[in-house]
Amino acid sequence: MNRKGNRLSLILALSAGAAIWAWRRSQRTLQTPLSAPVESAASARRRLERAAPLLRLPTSPEQPPEVLDDGSGLRCPVTGRVTPYRDGILALLETPPDKTFTQRALDTPFTAWAYDRFRETLTRAFNSPDFAVEVAEAQRVLQVHSGDVLLDVACGQGNFTVEWAKRAGEEGLVIGLDYSLAMLARARTHLVRWGLDNVLLIHGDAHALPFAGGVLRKVNCSGGFHQFPDLPQALREIARVSAPGAVLAASTFAEGPEDPHTRLKRWFKRAFELHFVPLVALGEQLAGLGYGQYTWSLPGGGWFGYASARKT
Repeated sequence: MNRKGNRLSLILALSAGAAIWAWRRSQRTLQTPLSAPVESAASARRRLERAAPLLRLPTSPEQPPEVLDDGSGLRCPVTGRVTPYRDGILALLETPPDKTFTQRALDTPFTAWAYDRFRETLTRAFNSPDFAVEVAEAQRVLQVHSGDVLLDVACGQGNFTVEWAKRAGEEGLVIGLDYSLAMLARARTHLVRWGLDNVLLIHGDAHALPFAGGVLRKVNCSGGFHQFPDLPQALREIARVSAPGAVLAASTFAEGPEDPHTRLKRWFKRAFELHFVPLVALGEQLAGLGYGQYTWSLPGGGWFGYASARKT
C-alpha cells in the first residue's frame, strides 16, 4: 500500500474510532439520565393553568382548553378529548408532518444527544459566534425580563429556552415548542438540571401553532427557519399569534445578497433539504405580514444569519 493509501486508512480508522467512542458515550448518557424528581400534580397543574389561556386546541379554536385537576393534561371544552401532559411535555403533535432529511436525522435519542453535546463545535465550524454571543444578540432584541411570557419556536434541546427561563423568573412563562420528542427530552433534562419550573414544553408544529391569535409579545426562533419545510406558512403562524408591537428574534442558516457561497449552499439544499434563508427576501415576507424595523446580519464566513423585526 502506498503512502497515500496508508494516510487514508489512518484517517478512516481514526474516524471510525471517534464514531464508536461517541456512540458508546451517548449510550452511557442515555441509559443513565438525570434523576429528575417526579413532578407533583400541583406543579403540573399550575404550569398548565398559566399557559391554558394562551393555548387553543384544533377542536376548539375559539375557547381555551380546560386543565385536568391532576395536572395530567388538557381537555377540549367542545369534544371532551384529553391531550396528555407527561414527563414535562404536552403532546400536541398527534400526526407529525412529513419530515425533511435533517429533521428525521435529529429526531433520535443518539442524534439529539450528539447535537446537544457538539453544537458549539458545529457552530465554530461555520465560523458562527459563540453561544453567549448568540444569546446576547437575541436578548438585545427580546429584552426578556422577570414576569415575561415568551414562545421559543423550534426550541430543540432547550439551550435558549433555559436562558429565557432564567430571565423570565418565577413570575414569567416560557413555552418551548418543537417537532422532535428526542430534542424535547434533552430540553427537559436541562430544565431539571437548572431547577426551572416556569417552562412548558410542547410537542407541536411551527406550521400550525397551538395558540390564540395575538396573545404573544416575544417570540424567539434560534436555528429553526432553515429546517421548516414551509417557512412562509410558519411565518404566517408566528405573525398570527403575535400581538401588535411583538418582537421576533431569529437565527438561521442564511444567504445574503451576492453571496460568495451560493453554489455550495444550493448543494446543501439538494443533498440535505437544508434551506439557506435569503435574508433580504425574509424581510420582504415579514413586511407583508405586518412587521417593521427589520434588521439582519450575516457575520463570520456568511453561513449563519441573524434577523429581528417588530410587528406593527
